[in-house]
Amino acid sequence: MAYPRAMRAAVLSLVAFLVLDAAAQGMPRRERGGAPRERPSSATPAAVVANDPFSALERELPSLEVDLMLKPAQVDGWRVFARDVRDIAEMDRTRRKHLMSLREGGENPPTASALIATLAEDERQRYEAIVDLKRHFDQLFAALDDGQRRTIDRRLVQSQVEPLGR
Repeated sequence: MAYPRAMRAAVLSLVAFLVLDAAAQGMPRRERGGAPRERPSSATPAAVVANDPFSALERELPSLEVDLMLKPAQVDGWRVFARDVRDIAEMDRTRRKHLMSLREGGENPPTASALIATLAEDERQRYEAIVDLKRHFDQLFAALDDGQRRTIDRRLVQSQVEPLGR
């Protein structure tokens, strides 16, 4: 039973990393060529956690890549990391679509056993993808300079507490 415990620990560690409270870190707001987004007066300053962390991170990738000003030696590491993020986000979207399709039923609705087996396999594949993502992120992070590290630290956390497209 160590595998599920290790999987939970790895997933929770990654999610905790991605969902740190940016307000506590005193991180500035990112700007996208225009004025910073205005908060409605009724909004609280508390951070809003994204429902889908990898999709939120995926939306951040294009502008983050530009802001990092990657050197040629860093581009391959970035591409591998970005591909991993996109793959996991797509896995999450596919799982949601699959679960939504259960409502339609069809001629031969799945059995409980088949559903559990499918969900377990999806999670196993997702876990393996997250382990790869973590390894690739560590390699990329090691290749970045201090300024780039500060940028990626700030922006990855920000992607979770102030997701684009919300």
